[in-house]
Amino acid sequence: ALFARAGEALAVLNLGGIANLTLIGADGSVTGFDCGPANALLDHWVRQQRGESFDAGGRWAATGQVDQALLAAFQSEPYFDQAAPKSTGRDLFHPEWLARHLAPRGAMAAEHVQATLAELTAWCCARDLQRHLPAARTLLVCGGGAFNAHLMQRLSALLPGVRVASTAERGLPPDQVEACAFAWLA
Repeated sequence: ALFARAGEALAVLNLGGIANLTLIGADGSVTGFDCGPANALLDHWVRQQRGESFDAGGRWAATGQVDQALLAAFQSEPYFDQAAPKSTGRDLFHPEWLARHLAPRGAMAAEHVQATLAELTAWCCARDLQRHLPAARTLLVCGGGAFNAHLMQRLSALLPGVRVASTAERGLPPDQVEACAFAWLA
C-alpha cells in the first residue's frame, strides 16, 4: 500500500534473519515468499568468530573473498530450486547447516566465509527477483540487512538495471517496515 506506484513493477526485500521478497506487479498484483538466509547465518558467523552481534555495515565481509567452491555448495541446497511461493526459516538455515557445509572444506579464513555468506544472500535474492519479476527496476530493501552496505552493493552488482535502495527513500525507515506491515494488517 505504501510502496506501490501505478504502472511500476517493483520489489521489497526484507533482510532479517531470513530474506523474504514481496513482488508488486505493474498491474498491482502482490505475491511474496522467502528467498533464503540473510542475517541468521551472517550474524551467527560473526558472533562465533569475532564475538560481535553483527557485521556492522558488512565491513568484515568486504575484507574477504568469495570462495566459489563453498558458494556452489551453499547454492546446491534444494530449497533454492523450489517453486515460489515458498517458505523457510532457521529450521533449515541454522548453524549446523553452515557447519555441515564447512566441514569438508578444511581451514578457511573466517572473513572469506563471511564474504561467501553475504554473496549467498545476495545471490538467492537477486535470482528470485530475476526469475519472478524480471520487469522490476526498483528493489526497496528493509530489515537489518538494509544497513549492510556490502550486501547492498552485492545486490546492486547482481541486479544490473535495477535500482537497489532503502525503503527510507519511499518514506519508511528500513527497521520499521515489518512492524508497520503487521500494524496495517491488524
